[in-house]
Amino acid sequence: MKKCIVFGAGLSGLGAKELLEKKGFEVYLIDDKIGMSSKEGINSINSEEIEFIVKSPGISWKSELLLEAMSKGIKIISEIDLAYKYMDKNIKIIGITGTNGKTTTVTKIYELLEFAGFKTALAGNAGYSFAKLVADEIELEYIVLELSSYQLENNPKIHPFISGNINLTPDHLMRYTGIDDYYITKFNIFNNQDEDDYMLLNLDDREFQRISALLEKEGKLNNKPKKIGLSKNTKGTVFVFKNKIRIMKKIDEKIQHFIFDYEELDENEKTLNEIVCDKAEKLMDIEALSLKGNHNLENVLFIIGTGKILNISNDKIRDFLKTTKALEHRLENFFLKQKTLFINDSKGTNVESTVKAIEAFKNKIILIAGGENKKICNDELIKKIKERVFFVYLIGETATLLSRDLDNIGYSNYKNLEKLENVILDIKESVDFEENQTVLFSPATASFDQFKNFEERGRIFKELTNKILGEI
Repeated sequence: MKKCIVFGAGLSGLGAKELLEKKGFEVYLIDDKIGMSSKEGINSINSEEIEFIVKSPGISWKSELLLEAMSKGIKIISEIDLAYKYMDKNIKIIGITGTNGKTTTVTKIYELLEFAGFKTALAGNAGYSFAKLVADEIELEYIVLELSSYQLENNPKIHPFISGNINLTPDHLMRYTGIDDYYITKFNIFNNQDEDDYMLLNLDDREFQRISALLEKEGKLNNKPKKIGLSKNTKGTVFVFKNKIRIMKKIDEKIQHFIFDYEELDENEKTLNEIVCDKAEKLMDIEALSLKGNHNLENVLFIIGTGKILNISNDKIRDFLKTTKALEHRLENFFLKQKTLFINDSKGTNVESTVKAIEAFKNKIILIAGGENKKICNDELIKKIKERVFFVYLIGETATLLSRDLDNIGYSNYKNLEKLENVILDIKESVDFEENQTVLFSPATASFDQFKNFEERGRIFKELTNKILGEI
């Protein structure tokens, strides 16, 4: 019997094990907590004929087991590669990556496809094992995959029919040699596409444009797929003009970006308004979207772009976007005490995400932030706190660092209380709930210093809030 190792017993690892056993492999599950130890895994590499290792995304490439395997020439693949190898190739993949908004975007694309009557499933970094999905052999037309940078390392062979890179902001820098290393890893999602496939591109993202130009210069950018440009400004295929989302009447047609104001055009030329009305059709007003906030508008454009590629009618897309609900832990409005609103944004795991969360609220903000130290520059967050936040509670590993940064700009309206429970107890005693204000829990970093993951962090925040401050 052929032998292999699955390294990591999380959802992706367990899914990989199930798929491999179904395909006739003897699988050694290596996990220092619930499986064979790493030391036993190294012994297996040295004493037995191991065909390959399936590495779970959270496992570092610098682990002793992987270094030993590489020294012996043993192939290391991802769960994504494994699942794609055995997947029914009649099923088309919609793959989405980026720094912020991935889970919302893939979940809503999946829900839109279901709403439109397609046989579809959601997997990848969204919390469902791609390998498990393949092992289950469900009859499907589309699989929607959320792909993190970890899952795109080592250039997986996955071939999406539709791919998208929502945005690029600094994150996970403890894993990569620098920002560009992290960004370029995200571009692996496009590598295996061909002329029959589609790329959804955020035309407003400067870092995406910069890395595209860098890879183009080096001859490493895949220009085969059809490009569908998305923009909150007047450019691309799906775009915003005068607070309305518009779509080019032909999905492969683009409207160029007019850097001048349409009212300043020469009299003999068409106005931009006339050009837009001639070439594009209105889908809906931004105000009609159920997913609120500028960051969600970015996500919505990717959802619409996918829908139009798949020929979903404007009426279906519009009805879906008017009624769909926000996801848990993402600017989740879950508790109201008198006039004080509590928002759970535990998915705010980097600076850019929390900055956007702060910008989403116009009233007085009490921010709860802090967590694992990801070695990311917090300057943008500190600037936004000074500009928009009334008071800050700090928790976790980064609390001391953030305290220092706030002191450096003369911002003293904060407390370092280390743990969430201490924060909620202090809010109970210190906050006037009759004020029209928002308590925003958006940590701006990862959760692993005090919690299992961002979901546990958000759940505990909600439980503590309800327990200490009472039900609505």
